[in-house]
Amino acid sequence: MMTLLDKKTNQIDRISDLPSNVIDAILGNLEIRDQVATSILSKKWRYMWTSAPQIFFDEYFFRSLMGVHDDVVYEIIIGVLMLHNGPIHKFSIDLFYTFDFNTEKFNRLIPFMSRDIQHLELVICGFGSVEDQMLDNLSLDILFSCKELTYFKFNGCKNLSISPDFRGIRKLLELDLECDEIESSALDTFMSGCPLLEKLSVGFRFGCDHLVISSPSLKVFVLELYDTKSVCLEKANNLIDFTLKLSRFGASVYIKSLPQVKKFSLTNWGKIPLADIIPPVLLTSSFSSLEYLQLDEFDLNDKGDILYLVRLLESAPSLVKLVIQDYEDDHSTQVLDPSEELEWRSCCLKLQTVEICVEASSQHGMSLIQFILANSPLLKTLTFNFCSYRELDGPMLKTSQDLLRMERASPRAEVNFIHSAYRRRPLSIYIE
Repeated sequence: MMTLLDKKTNQIDRISDLPSNVIDAILGNLEIRDQVATSILSKKWRYMWTSAPQIFFDEYFFRSLMGVHDDVVYEIIIGVLMLHNGPIHKFSIDLFYTFDFNTEKFNRLIPFMSRDIQHLELVICGFGSVEDQMLDNLSLDILFSCKELTYFKFNGCKNLSISPDFRGIRKLLELDLECDEIESSALDTFMSGCPLLEKLSVGFRFGCDHLVISSPSLKVFVLELYDTKSVCLEKANNLIDFTLKLSRFGASVYIKSLPQVKKFSLTNWGKIPLADIIPPVLLTSSFSSLEYLQLDEFDLNDKGDILYLVRLLESAPSLVKLVIQDYEDDHSTQVLDPSEELEWRSCCLKLQTVEICVEASSQHGMSLIQFILANSPLLKTLTFNFCSYRELDGPMLKTSQDLLRMERASPRAEVNFIHSAYRRRPLSIYIE
């Protein structure tokens, strides 16, 4: 590579004269190999990488060392940290192949960054057995020395524990954890030592039948569960955004208590009845401030779920956006017996935007759309996305015609029918 400073032609070395904050920004967006490569730009840049405030060991770093012994790779990482002579504000490791990164090795990294680290990520996700790669019995107590830490992401621990005398991370704002097993009280103990925590994302399989979150500072909560039976969020008074993801193979989960939230998202892989997840008592106590509702893997062919969803809509006077995604193709279009047709009572919804995505048409689903159109005087846009491996055919065109004929309470409402065919660009039909 040619240097930018050529004395023979008296060219100006503009890159070396950049302000230090600009140089830090450039180095901060490079992974470690590219950071080190900047040392050949000029003499002034030879050691600049050693003071970069951000260090990333990403998948490309580990891919380039495939075949090298694990201990050698680890010593390279330690060597980089030992050569570093400035504060490390952001540190990230993304193990993208089978690499022996045990708890002892992870603990050795912390002293190199404990004084100034603000953003710490350790992700274990490789080509080999994920079970073999996970760290055993990691205690979050080791992070106590990271007094400036505001963000921590950790994915890849079998057993996560916290000692009863954990002193907390006082400046932590965001925590993202995914582990195999967690002690029933460990999460709440950890959060009690993080008085500023605003965003929490956590997923685990075992060890917590009844999850209780009582953090008063928490605003955003993303929870992925496998066999937890209940979730209690009553004392998370400032929570405004709650996302719940339920495993396809998990047991029934219900929300025992929930504060007033503005955004609620549910992914129901387990096909648990909606009323079993959100008990009727919550409809009147927790959804009066709801503005955004998203339901993924929602069965539009289930009469009980449709009727309960209508009750939820009626209990959410502030709801302005509804998103429903049903990608299951195990039900087919059917003509219902008149006794099975759904009947609605008139109400006044505040909905402005509705998005519904399906793989197979449903009579109950169409009835739900009819209810929404007839009871949403403020509606601006309703989009019906029909995802199918088939070409646009007669039944699909009939669906678009049915949408056209439906009565609308809002004179401004636009209805869009979109057909997304396999390996073809979506076909959009605008219905005035």
